[in-house]
Amino acid sequence: MNNIKYILNVYKARFIISLKIYIRYPINFLMNFFMPIMWIAPFYFMGKGFTKNGNLPGFEYYAGNSDYIGFIVVGYIISSILISTLWGMGFSIKEEMQQGVLESNWSAPINKIHLIVGKSLYNYFITFLEIVITIIVCHFAFNFNINGNMLKAILIIIISIIGFYGLGIIIASLVLLAKNANPIIDMSNSLISGLSGSFFPIKVFPKGILFISLLIPLTYVYDTTRYFLISQKSLFNIKFEIIILIITSLLLLIIGNIVFKKIETKCLEEGRLSGH
Repeated sequence: MNNIKYILNVYKARFIISLKIYIRYPINFLMNFFMPIMWIAPFYFMGKGFTKNGNLPGFEYYAGNSDYIGFIVVGYIISSILISTLWGMGFSIKEEMQQGVLESNWSAPINKIHLIVGKSLYNYFITFLEIVITIIVCHFAFNFNINGNMLKAILIIIISIIGFYGLGIIIASLVLLAKNANPIIDMSNSLISGLSGSFFPIKVFPKGILFISLLIPLTYVYDTTRYFLISQKSLFNIKFEIIILIITSLLLLIIGNIVFKKIETKCLEEGRLSGH
């Protein structure tokens, strides 16, 4: 019980430190209102350019419905959560390396994964605040509407976050080795999101690339969330996709912990924590 209380105190301390830094720069909060418009507006107007009599026959053929803006907004929301995980966990290590406090922080008598997770909780808090703002802004700016089951979609997102944490821990491990977060995170995010159908239906891919896309768990996060939020036709039976999500999320979490432990041991033995 005391151990759990100690871990929660670590989470609380890491969260408060990050939140205080965020509050010191009010422009960050204001940007949350403009980011959805900046990112989604180009897709919105591009879709308008291909619309004929209010329909997008090509998009509807691949996606299963004509809710193009809903498809884009949901993709943006899921991508925001993924980016928050990768940057929150990977860049937190790089940031502490640059500040010269990684070695001293890691001398604390606690599992180092808890230090990374504690920092990421702040990122999730800000991300979910941004998601609420995104939904409101896109409703008025682009006529985005949720016409599905919000609670089931939230459940899918919670399941996916477990897998995202596993992936984030793996990315954090690679940052420990490479000592450079930006290329690793940018490459991982671009490849995974691009192949998973973040902003377009994966059915447009050639068969070889489509096969790869179907092997990526994130594909089913996008697909099931869109199924529940905007009633998009799913790639497979929705129960089958949920089972895939649960299994892969747990596997990623387990693999992430194993990889991190091995790399942490290697870095401690070689004295890699003191430089950047």
